[in-house]
Amino acid sequence: MRKLFYVGAALTGFAGFALAANESAKKKAKPRPSITALRVEQPPVIDGMPDEAVWQRAPVAGDFLQQDPNEGEPITERTEFRVLYDDKALYLGFWCFDSEPGKIIARVMNRDDYPYEDDHLYIAIDSFLDYRNGYAFATNPNGCRWDGLIINNSYTGGSWDAIWDCKSSITGEGWFSEIAIPFNSISFDPDKTTWGLNISRNIRRKNETGRWHNPPRQLWTSSVSDAGEIRGLNGLRQVSKWEFLPYGIGKYRHDHDSSDGSTLGDFGGDISYKLAPNLSTSLSVNTDFAETEVDSRQLNFSRFSLLYPEKRDFFLRDSGVFRFGSPSRSSSTPTIPFFSRRIGLTQNRRPVPINLAAKVTGRIGKYNIGIIDAQIDGHDSIESQNAFVARVSRNVLEQSSVGLITTIGDPNSEDDAYLIGTDFNYRSTRFLTDKTLRASVYALANYDESSDWSQVYGGSLTYPNDLIDGGLSAYEIGEDFQPKLGYTRRTGVRNLSSWISYRPRPENIKWLRKYHLSYRGSLYTTLENDIESQRHSFYIPYMDFESGYEFYFKIDREYDRPEDDFEISGGAVVPAGEYWTTDYTIDFELKESGILRGDIGYTVGQWYHGDKQTAYLELGFDPAKWLNLRLEYSYNQFELPELDFDAHIISGRARINFTPDMGWSHLAQYDSVSKSVGYNTRYYWEFQPGKKLHLVLRQNYGDDDRLFSLRESEFVLKAVATFRL
Repeated sequence: MRKLFYVGAALTGFAGFALAANESAKKKAKPRPSITALRVEQPPVIDGMPDEAVWQRAPVAGDFLQQDPNEGEPITERTEFRVLYDDKALYLGFWCFDSEPGKIIARVMNRDDYPYEDDHLYIAIDSFLDYRNGYAFATNPNGCRWDGLIINNSYTGGSWDAIWDCKSSITGEGWFSEIAIPFNSISFDPDKTTWGLNISRNIRRKNETGRWHNPPRQLWTSSVSDAGEIRGLNGLRQVSKWEFLPYGIGKYRHDHDSSDGSTLGDFGGDISYKLAPNLSTSLSVNTDFAETEVDSRQLNFSRFSLLYPEKRDFFLRDSGVFRFGSPSRSSSTPTIPFFSRRIGLTQNRRPVPINLAAKVTGRIGKYNIGIIDAQIDGHDSIESQNAFVARVSRNVLEQSSVGLITTIGDPNSEDDAYLIGTDFNYRSTRFLTDKTLRASVYALANYDESSDWSQVYGGSLTYPNDLIDGGLSAYEIGEDFQPKLGYTRRTGVRNLSSWISYRPRPENIKWLRKYHLSYRGSLYTTLENDIESQRHSFYIPYMDFESGYEFYFKIDREYDRPEDDFEISGGAVVPAGEYWTTDYTIDFELKESGILRGDIGYTVGQWYHGDKQTAYLELGFDPAKWLNLRLEYSYNQFELPELDFDAHIISGRARINFTPDMGWSHLAQYDSVSKSVGYNTRYYWEFQPGKKLHLVLRQNYGDDDRLFSLRESEFVLKAVATFRL
């Protein structure tokens, strides 16, 4: 109870501090630019050339200012845009003029690949004008399509897929793009005639980014609290409320060791209904994830478990609403109370059928709501289970929130399991006039039959700005804290972390854009305050060159005290004891504008009771926009008293892009620990908006004698369609 009192006191203190800072910030808000949308009877043809007369009648906006490298100066290439709308969609036209059109970089075509390496546009839309949430879209001169959600001014990943149209073209004047976003594809308040809008343009060969509304450079374009506005959106209405996504699937599996094969045909789908303009409920029957790409292989050289990311669309959609704790990239919550991979996958990542899943996500007024209830099929002598999660948060102040979360169920046990938690997250982008400040406090309690109740408490204060980026965080995790629908890497510890980075931009060194002098430290103790481990990292320096190349030299000084022996990938055993180690890393990153891109690094130093060297390589090669190649390789060499051994992992990717809506990808992976090769190939075709075809082949190779001996094969054909009423 005393700890709960401390958390309540911290919440009250943060709230009081936030209110004072918020009142000060209101007085310093800057005026926002705006553009008036033109209503049209006949929509433009989306062909990448905004040359119809209707575009010329629309008001024009531009005056982009640089975010990087010369903050606040006009962008070096003229940029303009216009906005149209009718009863069905919002239309945006872009004129990205270029004085050297032959140097425009455009290599990406694939759906959902963010075109970071290319010239590109990023569009953030706040359709409720709540200065917190919105939608993100990106495209490039090839007309690729990327989309994602913005939750409380933070980009939450490209996990949201919408139906929208985009075409681009390159001419002797530059590159041009047309975008159509159906009102069916986004949520909005029909009574509001003004939306938030911000747009950034990246000129890749110059490593230059400019924005329409240009708040401080430390803010991303996804910070819709500092966006401009679209005005004049009169007479809007939701076109449809029902959405049906049926699928049909056929699978063939073959075990080449036993020569056994099986064929499966099935169907299912999702049904969604809009309960309110920004609140939807959906029901998924016989949920299937056959088209999902396999996990990237990892080798574990620590005494803690690995985390594999979620890749399944059903759980990725609207996943940002379930976020808990600090959204800061520098200070993340040490435990994830809800980790959706626990639903429908066993602990060894084997799929388990989800018979039925229901979800409610969205916002009502100032409240953000997320609920999932899934019925999981029985497996491993465990009967069918239900997994439930609910997350509710309320917007407070200008950019802050307070919330609750709860989970019920354990997909890998028949024991009762519960989790409850609360968090408060403060954010201001007008601290000391134009600086960003974040703060967070949170508490979690977990119960299961085998260990009763266990808790987590923590908080952080961060100052994530361009010249100085720093912060502090602290937390405590109970000995038995194991959320059955979440993830915790380490239990029974207290942690204190701090970081500081000084990042000047020297004006008198033309070839150097900026450099970092950084420190990050982390101290772990037991619950009795005995030091268990600590790590101190120094970047001296991290250099960002004007050409786009990057380089850093890092020193890591680390202490660890494992109480028990533990085994790592490769079979070596680390004895219990106390260890001080020092590592030295040198890393060189190639420029993004080059045809050959990537990262090359080397680490040498001590490792527990021996020595370790690591060399790693990540390369991307795009000889044409229709062919993207990737190679990743990591080599680890251990010299230990009892043995010397090495472990390495390699993966190669190739993608053939026929059009922005059709592609064929290949992934091959090998690691020396399992001594096996995995191959995954996927053909994707969106032949009509919302109607998709997937062809997937997965194969595993390798046995004790022959590396390329075929052991397992699976072939999948899946068709998915979207219908709206």
